[in-house]
Amino acid sequence: MTVIPLGTPRAWAAVMSAAGHRCQCTGACGSKHSKSGLRCDETTDHAPLLAAPADLTLSTVAAAAVPVADLTAWCTGCHRKATARQRADARQRARQETPEPSALFDL
Repeated sequence: MTVIPLGTPRAWAAVMSAAGHRCQCTGACGSKHSKSGLRCDETTDHAPLLAAPADLTLSTVAAAAVPVADLTAWCTGCHRKATARQRADARQRARQETPEPSALFDL
């Protein structure tokens, strides 16, 4: 069931070859993947895999500039869950870094 994307077949093939045609998630999605040696067991034989940066919070332009050697193979499930977790972590960091507004009355 190998599905090769239309726009970037060479880059995708290079990433999949380096990953052994297996999702490279080791827990970024929230799963420990304990039943499969601490790494997701989805392969190109069973599910379509994506080639994307490890930092899933990058803008589309920044993600497109990531060198092929730095891309990671993701199954769609791990990619979706890891993206949600990374975005939530980024929002939390932004909230913590934002200073408290001044109180109406300082005592």
